Order: sequence, then C-alpha cells, then structure tokens
Amino acid sequence: MSRWRLPVAADNRPTFFAHALALAAAHGPGPWPGGGYPLPDEQSVPFMSGAVRDGINTHHSRVEDGRAVAAEIADAVRTIIESPPDLQALQRLHDLAVDIDVLPVADPLGKQLLGAHRARVRDVGRWLAEYGTRRDAVATGIVLIGLTGDERDRELLLLMGSLEDLTLYSVVALERTQSDRDMAIFEMARRVRAWGRIQAVERLEGTTDPEIKAWLVREGFRNDVMDEYLAYIAATTGDLADALMTSDADDELLDGAGGILAALSDVSGPARTIDDYPDGAAVIDRYLTLVRDRPTLARVVAVLKLGDKGRDVATGLDWLSVVQSALHSPDPDTFTTALWPAEQLGMKVRDKVNQWLRSNPSKLYLWWYADAGELAELAEQLLPLADLATGPQVEYGVGAEFAADRVLDLVVGREGGRNWPLVRTALANRLTRNRYNAVKALTDWPRDSLPADAVPAVRAAVEAEPVDELKAALADLLRELSRPVVVTWARRR
Repeated sequence: MSRWRLPVAADNRPTFFAHALALAAAHGPGPWPGGGYPLPDEQSVPFMSGAVRDGINTHHSRVEDGRAVAAEIADAVRTIIESPPDLQALQRLHDLAVDIDVLPVADPLGKQLLGAHRARVRDVGRWLAEYGTRRDAVATGIVLIGLTGDERDRELLLLMGSLEDLTLYSVVALERTQSDRDMAIFEMARRVRAWGRIQAVERLEGTTDPEIKAWLVREGFRNDVMDEYLAYIAATTGDLADALMTSDADDELLDGAGGILAALSDVSGPARTIDDYPDGAAVIDRYLTLVRDRPTLARVVAVLKLGDKGRDVATGLDWLSVVQSALHSPDPDTFTTALWPAEQLGMKVRDKVNQWLRSNPSKLYLWWYADAGELAELAEQLLPLADLATGPQVEYGVGAEFAADRVLDLVVGREGGRNWPLVRTALANRLTRNRYNAVKALTDWPRDSLPADAVPAVRAAVEAEPVDELKAALADLLRELSRPVVVTWARRR
C-alpha cells in the first residue's frame, strides 16, 4: 500500500515558511529585525499586528466563543484525512482559515478532532505551516501540529515562532509536543522580543531550571512592550532575593534587578506589582546596598523609580555626576536616557534639548523635553514641512520612516494648534491622526483670526480624504468655516 502523502502546493504567492527561512539566513535564529514584519501578506507594518491583538485578548479581554468556527475547520480537516490526498481540498482549508480569528478556535479545535488520525492531522498542520500564504492559515497549521505533533516538529515550530505574529501558537505547540518543555520554550523566548517574549516567558513561570532562572533575572523579563508584564515572574521564578544575597553579584544581575524592581514599582501597570511581591521591601533594600557605590546611568533611572529610598541614593554626589556627564555626552542615546533622571533631580535641560533638536529634529523623545512655549516655533523651524505635506493616506505611522510625521503629531496635538504652517501641514499629512489633529485645531480656532487660506485648504482636504469618517468631519468643518461671521455691537449705556 502506498503511503498517504499530501501534494505540494501550487500557489505561487510567497509563503510564511519561505519568509522565515530568508530571515533566518540573513539574521540568524532571532530576534529578527522588526519581529519579522512586514509579513508576506502585508504591504507595510500594520497599526495593530496579529501579535498585538492576541496579546491584548489574552491579557485584557475576553476571548470569544470559537466553537462554531472550530467545527468548520475540523470538518474540512476530516474531509482531507479521510479521502485520497487532494490539493483542492487543502486549498479550501487554507482559504477557510484565512478569514478566521485563530485564538478562540485553538482550544475547541482539539475537542472537535478527538479520534481523528493523528499522523494525518499532523501532516495537514505541517502543510499549512509550510505552504500557507496568510497569517491565520499558517497559525491554524501550527495549532494542528500542537494537537498531534511530536519531537520532530521542534525546528519548524521554533522557526515559525520566531515571527512574532506566530510565537503564541508555536509556544503552545512546543509546550504540548516537546519532552523538554521548559528548554524548548526557553529557546523560543530568546528568539523574540515583543509580545512573543511575553507569551513565552509566562509559560516558564515556576521553572526550576537554573539556567532559565538566571536568564530571567538578567534578561528574560525585558521586552519591547512593557517590562511590567514579566517583572513579577522574573522576581519570583528567578529567585531574585536569593540571587542578590551572593557577595559577588555581577553587573548584569544588578542591572536586571534594577529593571525588575523599577517595573514592579509601577503600581499603575498592567500586571502584578511590588505590592504582590512578598520579598519586595527586603529586595529593594539589598539592591540599594549593592549599587550605592556603583552608580551608572541605567541604575540612576532604576533607583529613582524606587521611591524615597532610591532618591536618597540618587542624590549622592557620584550619582549626580553620572547624570551631568551623560547630559554632556555626544552620544544621542546616552543624552536622551539622561533626560528623565535629570528632570527628576531638578537639572536644567531645555537649552541642551534645543541644541540636540537642531541636529536631530526627528527624534521624538527630545520634543517631550523641549520648552512648551517654544515647541511650535521650533517645529516650524526644524521640521521639513514641505516634505510632510505629502497628501492624505491611510497610514498610522508605524516604522522609522514616519519619525518626522510623529513629531508633527506631538507638536500639533500639544502646542501647535495656533500655528497655521503646522496645522496646514497636518491637514495634508499622510498620517490619519495628524489630519484629525488639524480638524480639531481648526474647529477651536477663533474665527476672527482664521488664516485667509484656511477655507481653500480644508476644501482641498475634503476632496482628497480617503477615510470616510474623517472626510465627513472635514466636510462639517468646511461648512462651519464657510458661514459668514456675524458681528454684533453691544449697546452702550
């Protein structure tokens, strides 16, 4: 009897598998630049990626009931595995999975496929993972591998999970299929930096592996979303209290401890805080003792977030000197890192910020520390306004190429609402948010001082606007601005 074997896909569109292989060849196992974005089915980085949606849904929302969709997917899988291999049936499954939300489907899908031929379900999962050209179809394949796979799938799951959009599904699949569960997840966690890191590290909570515990307190809690999500796990699972009791605490441990304690001290954050950490007060005292004579800029930032005890340390002469030195550094990252602690310690930074802005006008963080009264004037002088009036697009500003556009957003939103060159530029900017800012600024603009070319500019914006809701807001604004100004004279007594 010939072996049951699935056919090769005929679709010539780029696959996620090929995309991941190319990134691995260029950058190693990960983390990859931008988390692997844009994905093969995207023209640009989306405002909210699948990884972000899944992260929000798993941490802050209620996952919808996916049983009905899971039943459809299961029926399509059964059609494939109970018949001679058929490429059209595989493509139908792929196309069915394209438009679903995989997260609520993942758990009920396992129940729907109970009793199905495990090896064939695994083959279908690998087929979707290797030939899939759309995110949710590939994620569905990874879910199927997690339900029926084994040790042989490790490298495929690690490769696909290195794309942040697929990490959650790959981590769960590794958890279910690998005998060395913690080490497999550990390897996955080191390959990603954003929501993928969060999803992976959360599944390492309670591990007893010494290598993983040491990594958690030094590096593992750090991520590109918010360290607060993982700080508590790092402190408890990583045994931070015991680690700091050693007399030879290394710099990497001290910097990790500072980051963990600073994140835990944000009691308004999205996760467990210092109030939930039984050893919190003792660990803070021990940490401050260890770093008191070892100031660095990163430690200044950390200790200032630890309340009055930390401030007492940070106001020591050696610590103040570290911040002053950083404010004179020629390195832009060092300078910008020094701004928050300098402000907390009462140091004057405005003149230095203005100097840096003249050579780094697209560095958004600097604008937060510029003098509010000079913000609009500086932006008018330093931003390439002609280049920013590109015409409206449906853009959210994700990516380094939108740095100057995001500065325009900040300035017009904060202090530029009465600066016509800035508002006019925002009205014709490619970011949807900037055009909304322009509408708000013109709505609030006193009619007796409205610029002469404001109405023609708004009329042109109405005609060009691609976003229906914003187009309607612009049309309302145009009608309001086009009404005659009625002047009334108060009767003198």
